[in-house]
Formats: sequence, C-alpha cells, structure tokens
Amino acid sequence: MRLGLVFLLSAIAILILASSLLADDRSPRIDKSDLPDTSSAMPADFSRVHPSFRLDQGPELRHPPLRGVLFSTVTPGLGQAYNGRWAKAAAFIMVGAVLVSRIVVESDRSDRYLHLSREALTEEASLAYYDQYSTHFDRRDRYVWWTAVFWAYSMFDAYVDGQLFGFSRQ
Repeated sequence: MRLGLVFLLSAIAILILASSLLADDRSPRIDKSDLPDTSSAMPADFSRVHPSFRLDQGPELRHPPLRGVLFSTVTPGLGQAYNGRWAKAAAFIMVGAVLVSRIVVESDRSDRYLHLSREALTEEASLAYYDQYSTHFDRRDRYVWWTAVFWAYSMFDAYVDGQLFGFSRQ
C-alpha cells in the first residue's frame, strides 16, 4: 500500500517533468520592431511613449507569490508548479514523497518492535527488541525534522519564484 503510494507520487512527478519539457515558456517576449523610437525621449517620458511600461508596476504577468506559498504549504512542489517551474516541482514532489514514506516506514517499524518488546518471553529478547524500537523511533524523528525543514524550504522557494515570476530567465 505505502509502496504503491510512493510509486503513484513518483509517477505524478515524472508526468509533471515530462509536461514541463513540452510546455511553452510563458516569459514575455519583446519584439524590437514594435517598440517606438525612444532615443530622443527622456527616461521620465518613457511611459508616455510606451504606455504598457510603468515604473510603479512590475511585469504584467506577475501573480501573487503568497498563493504559491499556500500551495507549497499543502504539498511541497505545488507552489513551484503554480509558478511554472515544472522540473523543480517534480523534484520537490519526489523528495517530499520519499521523506513522508520514510516517516511512515520507520514509524511502523518502531511500533512493531515496541509490540515485540512488550510481548517478549525473556528479558534479554525484550531489551533487544526495545533497542531496535529506539533506533527506528530516532530515525523517524530525524525524518520528521528533515521533512519539516524541506517543507519550509519548499514554501520559501515558491515565494521567491513567485516574486521573480514574469521576469526573463536570462
């Protein structure tokens, strides 16, 4: 069941990566032949000559960066997909799926060894099982911390990508 979930999330991430290779780049293109001659215009008059350019606004293709943070709060990688960074979204989804699956696996193992420790017939076996329980419990806690750090990084990255959305990638 858990392995199937990991495979499903990995397949979704691979589909997102494949669609990113086929997706059209949405960054704005400027055709220099359409621009008026501004060689004689002063910089303050540029908005009069070319009305679509305003210094008090960013690029026209911007969208709220906090929406990407909200999407990344739900699942790491969704904010990157919202910002059009498909390869990064696939990577974030795959790493997030692996981290969450490791938490689930280590939690199940620690529960199993705790149960075996309580039902062991000898004190020696009980201590050996309890040692295994402690090992897997500590691993689970480490994976929880790494997942929390990764989740926060995903939200931060979605915010930065949202701020830079619409700018040329050159």
